[in-house]
Order: sequence, then structure tokens, then C-alpha cells
Amino acid sequence: MPEPPAPNAVAVTVPAVRRAVEEVLRVLKKLALAALAAGALAAVRKRSGGKAEADLWHEATRGPDAVSTPTNR
Repeated sequence: MPEPPAPNAVAVTVPAVRRAVEEVLRVLKKLALAALAAGALAAVRKRSGGKAEADLWHEATRGPDAVSTPTNR
């Protein structure tokens, strides 16, 4: 059976593992923040894109030069 590591080796390893875990958590926080920012940007773009489409539709269906005239049903 292999011998367990010396107590000194374990004491040196624990801080290294702790630093690695803290680094992973920092990276995950940054990733979550970036994902949140990307989602907010996508929502704003979608909303402004929908408004622009509605404005174009309104312009195309109103007035004497309208491409299509809506019917009242």
C-alpha cells in the first residue's frame, strides 16, 4: 500500500487548491457578468429592431404612396 503524503506536502497543497478554486470563481463571476451584459444588449437590439420594423410598416401602409392599404373589417 502506498504511504500517505507527509503533513508538510498536504499543508502546501491546501493553499494552492484554495487559490485555484478562488481563481475559478473569479472567472465564473466574470463570465456571468459578460453573459448578463450580452443578454441585455440583445434585448435592447431586439426591442429597437421591432420598433424600426413597426415604423417602416406604418410608413408603407399610410398615405397616398402606400404600397398596401389596410382594410377595415
